[in-house]
Amino acid sequence: MAGKTKRSWIGRTILAAIMPMAAQAQTIQDGLAAFEQGNYAHALELLLPLAEKGDAQAQCQMGRLYYRGGDGIPQNFNNSVEWAQKSAEQNNPCGLNSMGVSYRFGQGVDADAKTAFDYFTRAAAQGFDKAQFSLGNMHELGEGTPQSDAEARAWYRKAADQGYAMGRYRLAVLLLEGRGGAAAPKEAQQLLRASAAQGLAEAQYSLGWMSDHGIGVKQDYGEALDWYRLAADQGYPAAQISLGNLYADGLGTSQDDEKAVGWYYEAARNGVPAAQVNMGKHYALGRGVQQDFDEAMVWYQQAAEYGEPVAYLNVGLLYENGQGRPANPAEAARWYHAAAERREPRSLAKLAHFYAEGISVKRDPVAAWALQHTAMAYAADGELDAPEERLMQMGQRLAPQQKGEAKALAQSWQNGEELVLP
Repeated sequence: MAGKTKRSWIGRTILAAIMPMAAQAQTIQDGLAAFEQGNYAHALELLLPLAEKGDAQAQCQMGRLYYRGGDGIPQNFNNSVEWAQKSAEQNNPCGLNSMGVSYRFGQGVDADAKTAFDYFTRAAAQGFDKAQFSLGNMHELGEGTPQSDAEARAWYRKAADQGYAMGRYRLAVLLLEGRGGAAAPKEAQQLLRASAAQGLAEAQYSLGWMSDHGIGVKQDYGEALDWYRLAADQGYPAAQISLGNLYADGLGTSQDDEKAVGWYYEAARNGVPAAQVNMGKHYALGRGVQQDFDEAMVWYQQAAEYGEPVAYLNVGLLYENGQGRPANPAEAARWYHAAAERREPRSLAKLAHFYAEGISVKRDPVAAWALQHTAMAYAADGELDAPEERLMQMGQRLAPQQKGEAKALAQSWQNGEELVLP
């Protein structure tokens, strides 16, 4: 009887020790679940008491709460580092990784790539997938360590082998491009599809782009449309503009300017200059929207603020053609010049015409020939209207000495020297 009592007492003692640990683990899991659901206030309520008692995992999650901020929790990088440091001091991989992020991007501490690399290394040695990915990324970019695509591949693979979506994606990119080793397009496809199935927009967009352009796979606009839509629905700007392009051109779907404009707008409001240019074009042409040159100008100028050369060109066209405003060749020339400085071929050709004919500028056949020649050097096939014929006509106006000057001027511009015009 006494033995039975003793065993029962021992059993109760063990259970009494295990139950608080199990309850603590459950509380941490509940806190993590609340965090991932965006219920940061509830996550704080669950995790703070454990963090204050020294639980390293809870301390790391407290740091992440302050790092993100939201749901009544103010973003505070100093508080984030304070909690992450407590966790890292216990060699917790989550805390070590958080410290690496803070030092890499200078959030709550002075940026220090080498220190970040060291923290990631300590976390990665414990198998922490995010740290393994970060080491791969730093090797790929040469941050805090010598640049090495081979090392990047190795670390991305470690993260990918654990199912980390970004690790799979970046490894796929290196495999597709043959960086850090032999190209492996079939494996890259498998990795991209696995990452896309996890919902990673970058992978979904990449699969769409490959199907769109027939890179590594058979060209299939319908499949491209499906992949782009998945990424676009997540707010991925490159996919939004690409989806708009397919609707605008009627590829993989029926042509629909209204849907094209809708997707261009989503990308444009996310600050994508090419999408802003497309919005301007649709307003200028009245495609999918009512024609409105003033609205077109607004979108072009927004893109121009980002330095988009085509936006400068299109503003110049509005001024030259007097669309929505009186024709103003001098203002058109100013915008063409801004685009030409960025080596935009059509603007270079426009300026060539202006200098050949003396439109709002002093006639200068040497500058005209040099501009036309430079336009042809940068233009894609079919981008310019009868370029060789125009160059020949401009050349006929030059004396032999002037032609030598024009060639030298064109060569200097094509060597990257500043585009200085009379």
